[in-house]
Amino acid sequence: MERRSFVIFCIVVCFIFAGVSLAFAVTEENVMNLVDTTSSDLSADAQGTLEKIIKGEHPYKNKDNSAFYVFVYDTRLVVLAHWKNAIMGRSYKGKPDVRGKKFRDEILAGALSNTTGWVDYSYVKPGDQGIHKKKTYYKLVSGSDGNKYIVCAGMYSD
Repeated sequence: MERRSFVIFCIVVCFIFAGVSLAFAVTEENVMNLVDTTSSDLSADAQGTLEKIIKGEHPYKNKDNSAFYVFVYDTRLVVLAHWKNAIMGRSYKGKPDVRGKKFRDEILAGALSNTTGWVDYSYVKPGDQGIHKKKTYYKLVSGSDGNKYIVCAGMYSD
């Protein structure tokens, strides 16, 4: 009887950990939904939404996965909203990733010409060390204040 209880316990634990790891998985659909939600929120209340992003509030910075968050540029590639306050107000125009790719310039060009799209690049993953492959979805939107915003969110592929 003890062996059977142990086997059941092990199975339950495996299901619990499988559920936890699945809860942290980020999909392209999650990324697009977050960008779309943020875009709608900016259209309704630009200032309030930017403040919530800066504060790192959920859903703009996922409470269960710190590597899943939204960030916002203006059309000059100045960071207007990000949970990392140290990068706020900086222009990233012409600045490459660690491998030399000017992915932010690609985001700007794609947003201005197509409104939405995806870009791949290399970046540091929150809570992890080293450089990781990242894929970001972006969307050009008009805020309730009449300003244009480029809303971005991404996912790590490794």
